[in-house]
Amino acid sequence: MTDAPETIERPDRLEQAAYVSLLGFAAAPQVSIAAAYVLLTITGILWLAVVVRGRERIDVPRMFWPLAAYGGATLVAAVFSVDPSVSLRDSKQLVLFLIVPIAYRLFRGRRSLTVIDVIMTVGAVSAAYGIVQYGILNYDNLGRRVQGPLGHYMTYSGLIMLVTCIAAARIMFRTQDRDPGVPALPGSRRRETAEPAPA
Repeated sequence: MTDAPETIERPDRLEQAAYVSLLGFAAAPQVSIAAAYVLLTITGILWLAVVVRGRERIDVPRMFWPLAAYGGATLVAAVFSVDPSVSLRDSKQLVLFLIVPIAYRLFRGRRSLTVIDVIMTVGAVSAAYGIVQYGILNYDNLGRRVQGPLGHYMTYSGLIMLVTCIAAARIMFRTQDRDPGVPALPGSRRRETAEPAPA
């Protein structure tokens, strides 16, 4: 009696395309803000197609609701401002809050670790480029500050700070990646279950 061949589930191509696009968006701000916006637009369209086609309910983490309340309050304030048309036009960046449900849907399981790896890798390359600018290209004065691949030193330093925070969080809370010889930081070690004493 022969066993029936096992069916191999192929990943949904539309979801895979949305995931790859969102992965590109996560890395792009450290290189080009314009490219990041383009990739986010593509990701949003693909994510919406995935949700509509699968008739899925849009799930969000609990931390999204304070953001939604803030966005709603901002729009109410814009409507009642001196010049509502200008205020509403300046509130267009609230659409970036949609990154939360998109990432919550597409970055699940191992994918969440992959995006962290991508952000840290691109951040390391960007930081190395900044070091080259400072040490070799003479970006070492107030008139010519290190700006990396971006157009402004403040944007560059802010992104490097975010990447540093992500790397620190991974070291603190991703215990599987830590060297056994490195002690855990306070608050990062899970409670260990007590083993029964040998008889």
